[in-house]
Amino acid sequence: MTAVHHSHRPRRRSVVSLARTEIRQGRFERSMALMTAFAAIVSGWEAYAQHLRGAFSHWLMWTPVALTPPTLLASIGAIASERMARRVLPPLALISLIDGAVGFIFHLRGIGNLPGGWKLGRYNITMGPPIFAPLLTCTVGVLGLLAGVLRRETLHPAQRHVRVHRPRPGMRARVAHGRFQRGMALIAAGFAVLAGGEAYFEHLRGSFNRRLMWTPVWLTPPMVAAGVGAALSQAVAEHILPIASLITFVDGLLGFGLHVQGIQRMPGGFRNLQFNFTMGPPLFAPLLFSSVGLLGFIASLLRRPR
Repeated sequence: MTAVHHSHRPRRRSVVSLARTEIRQGRFERSMALMTAFAAIVSGWEAYAQHLRGAFSHWLMWTPVALTPPTLLASIGAIASERMARRVLPPLALISLIDGAVGFIFHLRGIGNLPGGWKLGRYNITMGPPIFAPLLTCTVGVLGLLAGVLRRETLHPAQRHVRVHRPRPGMRARVAHGRFQRGMALIAAGFAVLAGGEAYFEHLRGSFNRRLMWTPVWLTPPMVAAGVGAALSQAVAEHILPIASLITFVDGLLGFGLHVQGIQRMPGGFRNLQFNFTMGPPLFAPLLFSSVGLLGFIASLLRRPR
């Protein structure tokens, strides 16, 4: 039994080493497409629940919901087909990116239209439309665009030399070969600001009635500092960013569990799902915080431009 147990260790190490090498070389197109599909589900559901709370009073509230099915299908298709990843997913990702920016403008306008407008900014930002939520849906766009540039994974090290990619010099080539660590670290830092800010205002609406509601707020500054520091220093990228990213990822999972618990404790619990999902704590919002940690961890594995 001992011999069998030890025989699996080198195999596990070789798989982990291969995965790390693939990411460093920019060969994780399928994985990025899978992340895009997951982000589309999370963002689409949150947009639906939040806009249902607002009774879909404006037709543009339907756009992030309507974009979810085609983006999800394109992401799943990109896992199976390189052509889908190159030609279909990027345009939909770009539309999602634009839609998130437009939604942010409308949320700002919605806050300004509340009684007192920006003169009562702190109250209206807390009680009005979630200010940073549309920009967090831009995660779908960023991941989808990256998936369209990255190269396909190889199932075995011997397959790495079957196809030789020689893209033209430039940003696209650096991304395709995994040399965009600085950019990815800054992307993680930017989304950390958005996710942490949204967590602050959402939890302020709930009066921070549990101490654990402060954790995403407390973790945001070190995660942002790690992301910015990783863009400036390779040592920070290799040693500090992975730790900050792992803690951020775990905290998002913890928040998801607590949000599920919060919905279950509402009147009717899971038997009154439609109402409680809409009016209770946003179910998937903490997973957007986990996605920040995942982006940071990927950044820590990438290479820097020559």
